[in-house]
Amino acid sequence: MNGQIMHRGAREHTRRRGMHLFCLQSLIRFFCGAVLALVAPTTVLAATADKPTMYMSATAGYGGYYIQQDWVPVAVTIHHVGAKEDATLTVQVGDALVGGRRLGGGLTWHVQLPANGWVTTEIDVPGVVLAKGASVTCSANGQPLYTAALNGNSVNHVALVAVLANSSQSTQFLAGSSTTVNPVLPVALNPDLVPTSVNLLSGLTAVVTTVDTLSRLSVAQQEALYNWVELGGLLVLSGTGQAPAKWQSSVPLKPGAEEAVPGTLIAQFANSAGLDANVPVQVGGIAATARLWAGSNQRPLLASENLGRGQVWQTAFSPMDPNLLGWSGNPLLWTAIFKDGVAGSGSGLAHLFSDSVAQNLASVGDALAPLRVPSLPVFAVVFAVYLLVIGPVLFLVLRRFRRAHFAWGLLPIFSGITTVGIYLFGGTERPSGLLMDGVGVLDLSGDGKAESYGVEAIMSPYPGGLDFSLPSQTLAVPLSVNDVLPLTDAAVHYGNADTNVQFRNVGRWHVRYVYAAHLDNHSGQIDTNLSSAYGLLFGTLTNDTPYPLDHVAIVWQDHMYHLGSMKPGQTVELDPTSGTTTKQWISDYGTYNRDLTHGIGRSLGAYLGQFSSSVATESDDAENASAMVIATTDKRTSMLPTPTVAQDVSSDKTLVLVRQYADVNPGIGGPLP
Repeated sequence: MNGQIMHRGAREHTRRRGMHLFCLQSLIRFFCGAVLALVAPTTVLAATADKPTMYMSATAGYGGYYIQQDWVPVAVTIHHVGAKEDATLTVQVGDALVGGRRLGGGLTWHVQLPANGWVTTEIDVPGVVLAKGASVTCSANGQPLYTAALNGNSVNHVALVAVLANSSQSTQFLAGSSTTVNPVLPVALNPDLVPTSVNLLSGLTAVVTTVDTLSRLSVAQQEALYNWVELGGLLVLSGTGQAPAKWQSSVPLKPGAEEAVPGTLIAQFANSAGLDANVPVQVGGIAATARLWAGSNQRPLLASENLGRGQVWQTAFSPMDPNLLGWSGNPLLWTAIFKDGVAGSGSGLAHLFSDSVAQNLASVGDALAPLRVPSLPVFAVVFAVYLLVIGPVLFLVLRRFRRAHFAWGLLPIFSGITTVGIYLFGGTERPSGLLMDGVGVLDLSGDGKAESYGVEAIMSPYPGGLDFSLPSQTLAVPLSVNDVLPLTDAAVHYGNADTNVQFRNVGRWHVRYVYAAHLDNHSGQIDTNLSSAYGLLFGTLTNDTPYPLDHVAIVWQDHMYHLGSMKPGQTVELDPTSGTTTKQWISDYGTYNRDLTHGIGRSLGAYLGQFSSSVATESDDAENASAMVIATTDKRTSMLPTPTVAQDVSSDKTLVLVRQYADVNPGIGGPLP
């Protein structure tokens, strides 16, 4: 009986313990569920907040390669998550140049972020900034959204040749070629990313494409490429086809039926052997003004046309033909094309961030003078009178009236009056408004357009800020002397309507610069009609630019002809007997044009060494070499801006070099003995 009672008690104890355990587990589950209910939404929100709303990448140059002495295109690709909104891309620069000058401030572009989509846009950054490492930040509503490094590879002593294609395999035919000066670095450039600015093509030695790809480029891309060739670029068209309307007069070969031709005809041009197989071509003839390099007039295989200072070459065959790719002389073929086709010495596109160009143009700021100091004779008279009054005269007067002890008071009074007088005199000599010095280059292409670039130096006796407006698509960057400009103190805003340069918090007598470049479509040209006979130059020149031209000269065949000044619309007839023989045209022109040896002109005088007096290639006869027309103007060009808000200006000096190459029709006879 006792055992049963004990057994029943044990079971009751176990049952109660199980119930307690069940209740405890239920309580734990309830507590955990409550905590999870409170924490889970916060965790989800945190995860959502941490999830990026966009992704951005930036690739600089052409296929990732660029020349750091040029302005460089940068393709920025953005994937945006969210509603459509306006944003700003910003690159901050603060890199040292030569001569203690610095690029400084921020460069900004507007971009519209799509709704849950992708967008690719182009920005333009100085190569010297990219070479030292830079990044681009995308911001909206004043808040940064994403920052990406500007990726690219700076190269030197190579010829960058862009092949318009989406695959790097399309560049293999250029392997091992060169310009005889530099090895060729071929890069595949997506046709959609071809820049729409001439200056953003300046880092390329040549562009290779098919006629079909050229036709698919946008109107703005074709316009930029066309102007780039006119200013000294080389375009190589592979294969024939129906060229776009803008290019039809500049394409050397006509389309035709396909046929096979002996490869030896191509090998002869490359001065090589081993191409015994037939090569398929499509050609129907050659333009009347084109130059034939390989084949015959009935079956032209390789020909070229001049376009301004540059050239357009065209092959009737595809460079990707297997017989050509496997041919040992293929590198020699392309080396020969680049050797004769590159017209670099007469290019109107300068490497604007090279030491020689940037230093010479920016040295214009050295001519700014905040105080016009009187001459030494004036100071000599002032101090002679002061010493005479403060010394013998004061001594004699006080001695005469027996008031020598007054000297203790009179000497400080006279010294104070003299000091205040000198101070007030200096104040009247100090400029009361802006000091501006601007130098530039206007390189005329001969068809109403010109490559225009220059530097404007600004200094003010008052602290504050200035705004400048430049034409749309102008490439501009702020410069300073030694000062590191914060993003908020100097900025360039690239817009559709204009390029706006802003300076803020500029100290008294601190120098600031605007460095800008642009293709000027309204510059006009110098109309020329020149011919040669017996080593003399004949003809007329008409100034069809909006600027009065001073010290106009023609340099041709080791001769220089002085034409004096020409007003807009004026025509001058050249006197063939007025030419002087010159072996150093730069120094001789500096002697003729004294503006280049004084004041702000010194910077341009030093820059003259960048110019070539002829664009004749090695294949040209000396008699057919172009003449160079050179002059200066003191009128402000489009790259030398004035403040957008009118301000008092104490000094505004401008000097611009004007250059244009002119064809010379060959006459009879040779150079005079």
